[in-house]
Amino acid sequence: MSFNVSKNIIIENMVYGAFSYSRRGQQVVGKTSGISPEAQQEIVEFCNSWGDCRNLKFKRSLNQFPLKNKSANNKKLIAVVKVINSGKDQIGREGALVRHALILSEDDYRYLEFNPFMLESQGTFLTAWTRKSNCQTIFLDKSSIPPSDLSEIPRVYYDSMFEYLHTILSGGEIYYISNNHVRTAEEIIYYLLKLLPLEIKSKIAMTTFAFKKNLDYSIGCYYRRSSIPDDPLKIKFDMIGDRQKEIGDYLRAIFDNLKREKFGRVIKTLSEPLPFTK
Repeated sequence: MSFNVSKNIIIENMVYGAFSYSRRGQQVVGKTSGISPEAQQEIVEFCNSWGDCRNLKFKRSLNQFPLKNKSANNKKLIAVVKVINSGKDQIGREGALVRHALILSEDDYRYLEFNPFMLESQGTFLTAWTRKSNCQTIFLDKSSIPPSDLSEIPRVYYDSMFEYLHTILSGGEIYYISNNHVRTAEEIIYYLLKLLPLEIKSKIAMTTFAFKKNLDYSIGCYYRRSSIPDDPLKIKFDMIGDRQKEIGDYLRAIFDNLKREKFGRVIKTLSEPLPFTK
């Protein structure tokens, strides 16, 4: 079968982790030919420094970061890594982690608005982790990508999201500390990514949950042991960094259009060059 490259997003991928059927420990069990040894090493290093499973109820995490190594044709690359708790490892210990890493060129990922949730919704991640898992280059039809829907962002989140975006765009960081992945925190990140300018999203690192902070994340949720469960209705991210006035003015115009349901105008603004320097 032949593919028209101009009509498809090309996604290289690899699987790395510990499996009950193998006694070799952490290993790359599959990868596509478009992944260079340098890119593979960069992803393996990320996975190894992400942290061991400290809460056996952990199920999944989405992570995204730009790679330092470029493609063979000198294009910038972005990695999207899904981390799964696969159960027992080769010697019967619970909490074995398997990671499916997707690697896209910045040009291709722009069609998905640099949004890992949109990428996940296209069914691109493996759902079964067995010795028969076969990594193949994924060709995603650009015409199958749905347009961004800003109307789904709850208005009740507008005020807090304004503050979070103001911090991130000013070069700061927002984070949440928890004993485990919290769905409400992930939903907030999902909505934030919809409202971040494309120019910013292509450069930042984010994680919906990590047992160890191993990158300079702009958005992150991190593990801290606690016996007190999170209240999903009271999730609030902490913020680090000063906020710039001109960025506040930029965001006020965006949220004004959101409140007036001028969603097309917001999408256009987010795709344009930024009027300020981060």
